[in-house]
Amino acid sequence: MIEFKNLHIEFNDKPLFTDFSLTVEDGDKVVFFGPSGAGKTTLLNCVLGFIRPQAGDVIVDGVVLNETTINTIRRKIAWLPQEFTLPYASVKEMVEAIFRLKVNRYLRVTHERILVEFSRLGLTEVLFEKRLSELSGGQRQRVMIAIAAMLDKKIVLIDEPTSALDPASTQIVISYIKQMEKKTVLAISHDRRFIESFDRSVEIR
Repeated sequence: MIEFKNLHIEFNDKPLFTDFSLTVEDGDKVVFFGPSGAGKTTLLNCVLGFIRPQAGDVIVDGVVLNETTINTIRRKIAWLPQEFTLPYASVKEMVEAIFRLKVNRYLRVTHERILVEFSRLGLTEVLFEKRLSELSGGQRQRVMIAIAAMLDKKIVLIDEPTSALDPASTQIVISYIKQMEKKTVLAISHDRRFIESFDRSVEIR
């Protein structure tokens, strides 16, 4: 469970959120939508501990996020920002490096499992061998969604997962996220198709 409890956040002495509260139950898929600059990404950054509210609390699984608990909470989260720089030459190198990290080795993700997840997202086996520079923005997004699904994380935070996708690929991603049954997903989107596909959408003004 994720709780935003009476958050008050200001930027440049102007209130962005005043007494904002929201409860996200385990397994919920919640989409934040609204105009640019309204604070959608700020809410995700609060869950990650990158931004601290002037008042109020973010509570994850009953634990208040603070300097003492932040690392424990972050270990429960997979974070997919809208823009990211990846220090790897190829898709294969990137994916294998992520699952070789000490924190992820116990997952023992096989090559076959990776290709199954790629296929579910409309990605071909050939793409696995490509250089990252050869991928389109939409392909990069879907590769990262597949990685997030394979990581043993309770919470997935996604910023604009369909911004570079055509309608058909958008529907594939929607279906894929809906099938993350044991994961709590907080997403940000300006895509009406994406917003309307989930049971819970929260407008941030």
